[in-house]
Amino acid sequence: MKLSVIVPIYNTEKYLQQSIESVIRQTYKDIEVILVDDGSTDGSGEICDRYAAAYDNMKVIHQENGGNVSARCRGAEEATGKYVTFMDSDDWIAEDMYETLMKAAEAEECDIVSQSGYTVYDDGQCHPVEGGTMLGTYKTGKNYDVFLSKMMYDKDQNCVGIGPSVAYKVIKKGIIDKVIKVVDKNIVLGGDAAIFYSGCLRAKSICIIKGYGYFYRVRGKSVSHSYDVTYFHKIYTLYKYFENYFLNYDERYCLMEQLRKHIWNFLRMQMEQIFGMEFQSVYLFPYQSIDRGSKIILYGAGKVGQSYHEQIRKNGYCDIVAWVDSNAYKKDKNILLPMEIAGMEYSRIVIAVKRKENVEEIIRDLTGLGVDIGRIVWEEPCMMPLI
Repeated sequence: MKLSVIVPIYNTEKYLQQSIESVIRQTYKDIEVILVDDGSTDGSGEICDRYAAAYDNMKVIHQENGGNVSARCRGAEEATGKYVTFMDSDDWIAEDMYETLMKAAEAEECDIVSQSGYTVYDDGQCHPVEGGTMLGTYKTGKNYDVFLSKMMYDKDQNCVGIGPSVAYKVIKKGIIDKVIKVVDKNIVLGGDAAIFYSGCLRAKSICIIKGYGYFYRVRGKSVSHSYDVTYFHKIYTLYKYFENYFLNYDERYCLMEQLRKHIWNFLRMQMEQIFGMEFQSVYLFPYQSIDRGSKIILYGAGKVGQSYHEQIRKNGYCDIVAWVDSNAYKKDKNILLPMEIAGMEYSRIVIAVKRKENVEEIIRDLTGLGVDIGRIVWEEPCMMPLI
């Protein structure tokens, strides 16, 4: 099955070669690459021309600057694959990402397949992107209604159901064709959400798999991370697009409620930036299961683990003798791998992970290392919103 990879480009000559080369190195070979030069004023257009001339499966489109959504739509119009994916021109991907996604698409016979990725910062730090709460396969007539009612916001978990980034997803071309006819090309912030969530409402099935094949570069002045006094107007544009789009869909999906929660996350980020207000949601440490002053090992360096660690750092309730995570090498030099706890003195290992299925796997790994299961503590994380 052919996959069309669409890369919108605007003034990213410093990173563009790495991005394109990561697509060329893909183990999945039945792909076409469509480079959309969105009016770049640096050397990006010339780089595109060189690659398009060198590879038969690569083409370049030059257009006046119209924004990311416009460039994605223009590329999608030219796509000939059965599935379409998008990639930002300053990011890169693991060599097997498209093979992994396309194998799942074929095996599960789904309209959309999604995984996740890593956020990479200028200082070299790398953190996994929280992909949401909805791993698994969802199909019309079975459980797709459940997916639609939680995709933008899972109220049971108080977080996004599935992240909207289209960069680590493959979507059937027919669905994309319908979306690009109606999506507001003036959307500047939330373009991924506008395309992906609209596509979900056109689809009949989705498969969400584990995996971190995408590397999302965060630059100081990238489009989605720079200070912008027109931010609120741009958010309003996104809101109005969805408000009109959702009129055609059943109220049982609670789409407007999900949208408001989704928009709030955008607004929260900008208020933190402009006014210095700190909005956060903390996961309450399981104090009732841990003796004051005891020595513990904290397992998990994601959002829950970071929240637990920060609370204990501030209040000194107990002594964290080690902070461990199976992905320690990708997180922080002070975070250890589980195998490194051998010989340490501690009374409890506190698992700071949301998903129960992940906890069960962690417990098996720890007991395999000789840890007494009676010393392992996990309680379902309880979120408390703070300002």
